[in-house]
Amino acid sequence: MIKKQIKKRIIKWLLAFLASNFFIIFPFVLILILIIGGVSAANNSQSNCLSNTVSVAEETNTEVPSSVYEFVRSHAEAYMLSWKAGGFLPSASIAQTMVETGFNFTNPSGTSFWQAHNMGGVKTSRLSHFPITLKTFDEDSVDITGTKPGTNVGDNTGGAYTWFKNYDAGIVGKAEFMAHQTLYTKAINNTDGLSTLTAIYNGGWATDPSYLIKLQNAYKNLGSKFQWLDQEAISKYGPAPFQKEELSNDLDVDFSEEDSTSAEDDGGCAVSEADTSNQIVGENSAPVLDVPAEYQGKLTLPEPDTNNYSGNNYPFGQCTWGAYNRMAQIGNPIEWFSGDGGNGGSWGASAKAKGYTVVKGKPQVGWAASFPGGVAGSTPPYGHVAVVEYVNEDGSMLVSETNVINPGSGTRSWRVISKETVAQVEFIQGGKR
Repeated sequence: MIKKQIKKRIIKWLLAFLASNFFIIFPFVLILILIIGGVSAANNSQSNCLSNTVSVAEETNTEVPSSVYEFVRSHAEAYMLSWKAGGFLPSASIAQTMVETGFNFTNPSGTSFWQAHNMGGVKTSRLSHFPITLKTFDEDSVDITGTKPGTNVGDNTGGAYTWFKNYDAGIVGKAEFMAHQTLYTKAINNTDGLSTLTAIYNGGWATDPSYLIKLQNAYKNLGSKFQWLDQEAISKYGPAPFQKEELSNDLDVDFSEEDSTSAEDDGGCAVSEADTSNQIVGENSAPVLDVPAEYQGKLTLPEPDTNNYSGNNYPFGQCTWGAYNRMAQIGNPIEWFSGDGGNGGSWGASAKAKGYTVVKGKPQVGWAASFPGGVAGSTPPYGHVAVVEYVNEDGSMLVSETNVINPGSGTRSWRVISKETVAQVEFIQGGKR
């Protein structure tokens, strides 16, 4: 009872004090409320909003991010710019990087992801494929010489990785590279993440039969978490920002002395189409749908047909299916090899056991070319098989092949194989034994 009376007296005293000093205390209380409210508003703005201006600074922070989420948020503006530069959806780009490099934050030594800031095994192509990257991050932001740290591939697919001076340039450059290839047009300006990744797979980014499943799983588990970034990018740049014919306008970049090498991907096979019109004959190249310009008028074999020849028991669309049909068409048939002996990389041993002439490292026009698993981007342990269409003076060759572009469709493509790679290939003479 005594305690209650004391509390009432204290409350009456406080009320009386506040009433008598109201005009003195109120301004201080009001100032305190405004300060607290301003700080809270600033914090909310920083945590929930993206800047409306794409301003990407030179990257100097070398600390390892604590997570993919931290990395993406710190490079969010670059991902938004990649949508404008190449029409490549940020969430799909993030998912593909996870499949290609794993965002490997724990092993910074000797990787293209860390040293070359390469966001998905993008190999060297043409400087003109990176106009916005060069304009935004300066002319030293992209290097295609293959001499910079992290550009060595070392998987027998030839070529080198493109080097970017920082991750922001790598994010934007990857989108621009894809947009300049004819194989991935259905992935560009595509506002659906899974559809974008399916288009990349169908375009032939990798011959790994499980590649699409890996992309889909990566999108489900990671990429889809960044659809908010897609929405920001689309809101800022529109649903179809990439217009190839307009990219060169108002760019302060001189492409008069641009280099040209191969344009490939690190997904198990050389798969990205590059402009081969100026390509040096003899280097490993990317697959193209038509005979490369430098070989026009030089080929002696008849143009490939689309017939399915008798006795072809290989699965439709596989490299073995295509090689069997091509060899039969040109009059140098090779019999069907059953079981594992029918894998592309096993054709050399299987043919030799059947009495065919088999020679390693010495290509002949009209002979089949059997690549061991892992060579020229073929999938271990199955390998690959193609047909020799032309042999260059330096020992390199042009081949025709299937199951590289749009795997499983039966699409035939063309590719130059370097002398160094040729040395690892077994060549089989078809026809009568």
